[in-house]
Amino acid sequence: MINPLATADLYLDKIDFMKYLPEGCSGECGYSSCKEFLDALQKDNRALDECIFLKRNHAYAFEAVGMIKDLWPQVPLLTHPRPGPTGLVELNQPDAQSMVLITGNNKFTQDVLLTVLGTTLCPFYVVFTDTDGNTIDMAMIYKTFTAARITRAIQISGLGEKNLTKLMVIPGLAAEIQEDIRKETGWTVRVGPECAAELPLYFSEIWIPP
Repeated sequence: MINPLATADLYLDKIDFMKYLPEGCSGECGYSSCKEFLDALQKDNRALDECIFLKRNHAYAFEAVGMIKDLWPQVPLLTHPRPGPTGLVELNQPDAQSMVLITGNNKFTQDVLLTVLGTTLCPFYVVFTDTDGNTIDMAMIYKTFTAARITRAIQISGLGEKNLTKLMVIPGLAAEIQEDIRKETGWTVRVGPECAAELPLYFSEIWIPP
């Protein structure tokens, strides 16, 4: 029997913080290693002020991940789909050069992603593709997050006229269909992180603080 209080795996343990630290660290921050710095950061965000190699946006991206862990909703361990709305959402007045994020229409997925994106003023287009309400991991199993569905969602959204970059970022859990999406849509397709909370670090150069 499933524990009704059990929560879904949001893949926080998949975040490799080390790869987002700048090269050239020399111990000038007072920590003997980047690992020691990250351990300190888990306990107190003030450690961010001690790293002279982190730019403002980059430092804020680390801070945002910590905030997201406290802000995002508790997601129950799902046993059935929970459909949310599909279609295009425009955040922070995106323009023709703004980033395009592709995800599914599970209600909890949407709540989690919008919580994450609420920590920045960076403009985004977000396309909620019809996955029959499945989370991305389950949609990959049931094949409801596909190149054909993504292509259809983009066509309906009108993004072809709004966005000039023709560049999309898909969830890391959908990496296996990256090439299928590229062929189907004609867009450049990048694979994002598996955990939505990693997005501030993935986009650290543009993750503008509110």
